[in-house]
Amino acid sequence: MATVKPNTNAVVAHLPEVRAEIAAELERRAERVRAVIAAHVETGALAASLNVEVDRTDSTVSISDPAVISINYGHLAADGSFVPGIHAIEAAMT
Repeated sequence: MATVKPNTNAVVAHLPEVRAEIAAELERRAERVRAVIAAHVETGALAASLNVEVDRTDSTVSISDPAVISINYGHLAADGSFVPGIHAIEAAMT
């Protein structure tokens, strides 16, 4: 009978080839986010808050601008009109 070692996923996750491919995919996703953000630059704060972090096993694309939720999904302007979101987060998921 075949068996699978309990730590197989950890072994595979740490392979140099796997880590390189994950880093490359993460950078492709970050580029899609950057492209959306670049089309909607007002102050540059959102673009400056984009961070790509590649760790030993986990990697993330994050946006730390406090207004990211309003910018991404839309919000009400001071005059009460709705400002549509730019949907940069969704660009990273496709």
